[in-house]
Amino acid sequence: MKLSKLSNSFLEFMVKSYSEDHNRNFPFDQFKSLYPDLDDDFISDALYLLKKDGLAGVHSADNKAYITILDVVAVRSAEESTLLKKGYAFAKEIRSWL
Repeated sequence: MKLSKLSNSFLEFMVKSYSEDHNRNFPFDQFKSLYPDLDDDFISDALYLLKKDGLAGVHSADNKAYITILDVVAVRSAEESTLLKKGYAFAKEIRSWL
């Protein structure tokens, strides 16, 4: 798996989680449970990439991303560019026609 693909997967997971329960804090174990076969360093590097891109904050210790905090800018960006939002808007428009 490529690092950027893993980062995108983690971002998608965090945004979906945020939309369900407004939680912005994610411990390392949550990411590890998504990809148990991946190396801890690789998972941390994917999270650090999100930090570098300004989409999340990462608190680390011993070169491991222990807590990742989703930035609300990432949520806004995801909401503006997802098909889910476009589909929801379309469904809402259809309801208004009925």
